[in-house]
Amino acid sequence: MEVNAVSRYQNKQKKIWFNIITLNILTLIIGGCAYYYYETSTLIKSLNTKIEQQNQTIDQQHHAQTALIDANHSLQQQLEEALQTKLTLEDENTSQEGQLVALTEQNEQLNQNISSLSSQLDELTKLNEQYIAERPLSVVDLETKYRKLLGEAQTKASELETAKNEVQKEHDKIQNYYNEINEHFYIKDDLKVKLVETRTENQHYWVTEVISSDTTPLKGAMANDTYNGNRETISSMANRLNAVLAINASGFYAKTNKPMGTVVRNGELISLDSGYTEEILSLQSDGNLNFTTVNTEEEFNSGNIEQTFTFGPILIRDGQATQLSDKSRHPRTAIGQLNDNRYVIVVVEGRMEGADGMTLNELQQIFLNLGCKTAYNLDGGGSTSLYFQGKLINTPSDGSERSVVDMIYF
Repeated sequence: MEVNAVSRYQNKQKKIWFNIITLNILTLIIGGCAYYYYETSTLIKSLNTKIEQQNQTIDQQHHAQTALIDANHSLQQQLEEALQTKLTLEDENTSQEGQLVALTEQNEQLNQNISSLSSQLDELTKLNEQYIAERPLSVVDLETKYRKLLGEAQTKASELETAKNEVQKEHDKIQNYYNEINEHFYIKDDLKVKLVETRTENQHYWVTEVISSDTTPLKGAMANDTYNGNRETISSMANRLNAVLAINASGFYAKTNKPMGTVVRNGELISLDSGYTEEILSLQSDGNLNFTTVNTEEEFNSGNIEQTFTFGPILIRDGQATQLSDKSRHPRTAIGQLNDNRYVIVVVEGRMEGADGMTLNELQQIFLNLGCKTAYNLDGGGSTSLYFQGKLINTPSDGSERSVVDMIYF
């Protein structure tokens, strides 16, 4: 059963990385489609602007052509009138010799005017021919071209919209996978958590691997931040302290609701329990888990201890399995260590349909298979609680979350 669990764990990792790569590819496709859609819209706007400018140019040229034609007609009329005047003067020249000099001068002036008007007419004719030769497409041609381009752009836009909808569907599908991944992973520079759920015919449990750091070490917390016999749920403590991952830890005395064993929090000795003589779990200042007895202040002062947690038994010491006699099945909470700042947490459901709980030997074997050098059984039963990223993960055997005296959290 343990080999199958490891195989499923590896398969889930492969699937997770495949989904992450697929999400990145689809994100690039969506970005490309959005860019292409934006460029097409910009092209349509640019075409509309150019067509409006072209229409304005056509109108201006049309007005100019009309003005040239009118000027041409006016010059022709002036020329005809000048010629008629010349003939009249020539007829009068035979009978009015006294006016010959004056008429000759007028005639010369008229000739100059005629020459000037002829030159202007030639220029207007050339301009008119040039205008006709250089005139752009007609309004009808432009409208036909515009409608063709507009139709092509609308077709592309429709195709892009269809592609966008298809990509959105795939994106939503990948997003669902991504959300599922987020339910099992937390990855930051200072803390990495991987939560693997395993369900068999009669077992339901979670194996959590944690890589902490000096800035986010393993920590302990008391119910309501005080050692006074109060109790508090793991969810409440975790929310209050902004924990990413949290589990229940020490057992407690039913009459006083105070933790079993000596209590050390954040390097401070909170209370001594000289009546508890078994080894307890301690966290050293270097982040390593160890087993120790702390029954006096002298033992505490010499131990370099940051945190303590008490229940038991010890499951693995120095990489070797301990002897265990209890064969009963219960909900379990346990913690082990692989190496520096790298921990394994196992939380097991029990006392319910489909979840019988584990024996201590079965729990021990999980830590051995993962290569833990140290492992310790914490309080279990109805106290077993696993909190991750804002919610309680397991179903408590009591039917609701039990208030406890302390917790381990990151």
